[in-house]
Amino acid sequence: MLAELRLLRLRFTLEVTTPADLPVFKGDMLRRALLWQLAALWCRQPSRCAHGCQAPTACLFGQLLEPVTQLDWAEPIRRLMGGTPPPAYVLWDGEDRRQAVAIGEPFSFELALFGAAAIRQFPAFIAAFLVAAEQGIGQPRLRGRMQRVDLLTGVEGTARPLLLGRAWQGDPAGDAFVKYVDAQAWSTQAAPAAGSPVTRLRLRFLSPLKVEMRGETLREPHFTPLARALVRRLRILSQAHGAGEWPQTEYGPLLDLADAVRLDGHETTWLTGSRHSQRGDMPLEGLVGQAWYSSPDDLRPLLPVLWLGQWAHVGKAAVWGNGRYEVDVL
Repeated sequence: MLAELRLLRLRFTLEVTTPADLPVFKGDMLRRALLWQLAALWCRQPSRCAHGCQAPTACLFGQLLEPVTQLDWAEPIRRLMGGTPPPAYVLWDGEDRRQAVAIGEPFSFELALFGAAAIRQFPAFIAAFLVAAEQGIGQPRLRGRMQRVDLLTGVEGTARPLLLGRAWQGDPAGDAFVKYVDAQAWSTQAAPAAGSPVTRLRLRFLSPLKVEMRGETLREPHFTPLARALVRRLRILSQAHGAGEWPQTEYGPLLDLADAVRLDGHETTWLTGSRHSQRGDMPLEGLVGQAWYSSPDDLRPLLPVLWLGQWAHVGKAAVWGNGRYEVDVL
């Protein structure tokens, strides 16, 4: 269930040691470096399985990075996944839009891990990026010395060092994990006054958001398609990496509440770019900007889900950083 899904937020900061040109959106570059290093560490096959991991119960790479649908999952959730369960991580480039870096400049990014199995392996994720920074990330190679790795803890995302240089600062304590109760705590604090209703919101879309509803791509940030895409993503993450399916009795009323939310105005742009893959350049597109919403109903029950969605991202290409947003109560 969603209440049992834990996530761990990490921020990596390295010092650039060689000049490099960079893509505008850097999540896919980081993702490919992570997969390359963890495949060498975890995958038992001579090369990665062409059609998904063939031994996910024994292979951490398949279990966490390229999971397959399990037959004991309910048919509706398997159909929702479309045969491709999400990996147990999300990358975020921190809205760094530089296209070149010089020697001595800092370069930071974030990694969120979902579920107990991925969180147990957080040292391996850190090690993968330590090696990737030394060997080079992307083409041409971005190389650097890892300066620090921080935990981002609690409602405020307070930074707590895990690694300073090469000195380990200790394992995460129990309060380091982000849980649904943290989302509920934020929703309580976010209300204008204790116990008062929330009827107005702002969402800021920090990276391209591409959502489809009934086969059509959302070109304006209407709330219902966003809410349905977010609930779908959290349902799938809960099943694949949490403690099972998020019950319809819990998410259903939230969708009903979302249907009454109006789009009051927006300042968004449809951004179009590309990312490189083995199949050539792939389109990278979606909405960026901000939008304002209001409702005749009290939106407080929706706030914990909206808060969690900031770290899970929403829509297409969420894993490498698309669909990142921030939510504010007005």
